[in-house]
Amino acid sequence: MKHRLFTTMLCLLAFSLWTTPSHGADLKIGYFDLQAVLERSQWGQEVKKEFNAKKSQLEAEVQAKAKEFQESKESYEKQLKMMDEKSKKQKVEELRKMQMEGEKLLMESNAELNKLSQQLSKPLIDKVMDIVQNIGKKEKYDYIFEVQKAGLVYANEKSDLTQTIIKELDMAKR
Repeated sequence: MKHRLFTTMLCLLAFSLWTTPSHGADLKIGYFDLQAVLERSQWGQEVKKEFNAKKSQLEAEVQAKAKEFQESKESYEKQLKMMDEKSKKQKVEELRKMQMEGEKLLMESNAELNKLSQQLSKPLIDKVMDIVQNIGKKEKYDYIFEVQKAGLVYANEKSDLTQTIIKELDMAKR
């Protein structure tokens, strides 16, 4: 039974290869580098600038909280020998609470940055994909690949649509 199924599948594969027309010479293939589009386009640079501004603000808040914790910890360590047990426990609890607040702030900041990154990049990437679709239809491409996702090892530079996409994206942003 297995042998018969294998033979049938092999025959179907051979038949499909034999009857498929070879249009290799007529095939039009392009590629683009999404990362380069995001880095070099005006819109991509605006997104990066807005993201980095928010990132700097959040990092400053986290660093301020960390500095406050470090100063409290150093103060505690200096006064440790002069404190009674009740004061020690109270200060340790305060430090523990400060540390948890700092960790919470850090996690919330990272979550906020991830969300902001998605919010800022989604419309940009959607527009890039629209442009790629339009180029493909208008210029009759059979395939357009994204360099990193396709894992291209080599491609002729004349098939690179990155700069064309950047120009169209910049015009669309105006």
